[in-house]
Amino acid sequence: MGCENPSAYVVFENHYPPKAATPAVVYDASWEAVSLQAPLPPGASSDPQFSVVASPNTAYVVLAPGWDQASSSPPPSLVVMQSRGGFEVQLGDTLHIPIDDTTFAGDCAAGSALTQAQADFLTQRVFSGHFMGLGYHAATCTTTGGP
Repeated sequence: MGCENPSAYVVFENHYPPKAATPAVVYDASWEAVSLQAPLPPGASSDPQFSVVASPNTAYVVLAPGWDQASSSPPPSLVVMQSRGGFEVQLGDTLHIPIDDTTFAGDCAAGSALTQAQADFLTQRVFSGHFMGLGYHAATCTTTGGP
């Protein structure tokens, strides 16, 4: 009988309500070496993605409030968030990361803002491709600059 290689997986779950007045699309997400493969509409989950085993680590998210995924236009606004606590996964397990305002901080519309240093880390390091040439004001969750 061959050797089995137990794996660990990560699933990102958009726990924002599907019928909200301003739907919150999870535009991008990252935890350890795992990134979201495609935007998640409210109420949706990603496919399980292979992961390394990890102790508690922070997860990061970019929300696109009110963005229509069917549109060919990029989101009109982006909001960066980070998890309030760390997530961990053990060998043979699947980590489910629920994305909402109770689990993540940084959504100004929900009365939660990151510090400017936290937002700078997310916009300049973690999600730099989405914020290239732009500024992000953490206290108001607004982006400046661009075309």
